[in-house]
Amino acid sequence: MKLIQFSRPALRALIFGAAALVVTSTAFAHAHLASSEPAANAEVAAPAAVTIHFTEPLEPAFSRIALADASGKAAAPAAAEVDQQDPKVMRLALPQLSAGRYAVHWIAVASDGHRTQGDFAFDVK
Repeated sequence: MKLIQFSRPALRALIFGAAALVVTSTAFAHAHLASSEPAANAEVAAPAAVTIHFTEPLEPAFSRIALADASGKAAAPAAAEVDQQDPKVMRLALPQLSAGRYAVHWIAVASDGHRTQGDFAFDVK
């Protein structure tokens, strides 16, 4: 079995290349949903807000949450807000919701500009 030998410049280039890949992969992170209140498919008493926790800090100007009732009509007139203390959290204040199924649609733009989106639903008792 023959071992591969690298010259010092080639070894340095290999190490720096590997380090650059690690830094690049963390620099281009996407904000994914980590958890939500209410949770997906939960049955809850009427919540005061929809709160979503993300894996990365959000860009407030481009991130949002929308809530629709079972007929598809908008159910929350307020705009979602990214928490100033914890930019990984976005919250949508809700009016008093009546019993029924509600659909949440979210768009999260990470501080590095990458956009993710998703949907989930919950039921109000």
